[in-house]
Amino acid sequence: MIRLYVKDDLKKDILVELSVFQAHYLCHVMRQKEGAEIYCFNSRDGEWSAHLKCVKKKAFLNIQKQIKKQTNLSECILCPALIKKEAMDFVWQKATELGVTQIYPIIAERSVVHKFNLDHAMSVVCEACEQCERMDVPQIMPADTLENVIKKLKDKNSIIWMSERGKTSDFDFERVPAFFVGPEGGWSEKEQQILKQNADFEWHLGQTILRAETASLSALAVYQAKKK
Repeated sequence: MIRLYVKDDLKKDILVELSVFQAHYLCHVMRQKEGAEIYCFNSRDGEWSAHLKCVKKKAFLNIQKQIKKQTNLSECILCPALIKKEAMDFVWQKATELGVTQIYPIIAERSVVHKFNLDHAMSVVCEACEQCERMDVPQIMPADTLENVIKKLKDKNSIIWMSERGKTSDFDFERVPAFFVGPEGGWSEKEQQILKQNADFEWHLGQTILRAETASLSALAVYQAKKK
């Protein structure tokens, strides 16, 4: 069944206008006809069945009934340094599948990429939610420096420094974890000092050195497995 994320409120018998991209996807890529059943969600009102309705050059969803009540995953935060676009898109997608609820992109001193397209990142995350049957969409923050992100999170979250030289692989997070993962070239000396001063855990996942995208997803996978 095709699932779409929409921003509108969802309730019975309303029409939700689809974006140009969504209309093209349904009508031309997936070749759906008038009246086709589509599932939709908005991260607030659960999942609903709907019928495709076409009016002139526009496409709408005629909302029918709720099929699932809203469920949200438990909080889990990822703070990855920006890396190359394709690898970063892979992180957005797989982190969504692995249950991350907030993402704080970091412009690190050694980041190869220093520009961040929030709209693009959100589109990747929304598509991942559609495909993995998740009903809550992770929140992505504007990119910021390591120091500023730590300041935003430190009071309420456990700061977890994912380090290849980490001292522990123990799992004892009393607060919501925020996993900090460096860029391809690693954190600078200044950034390492910031992490040493603020991290609650210096966590490692084995004896091998992981690529930045591998470290992000491994951290989330281990956390999800251990918390059950």
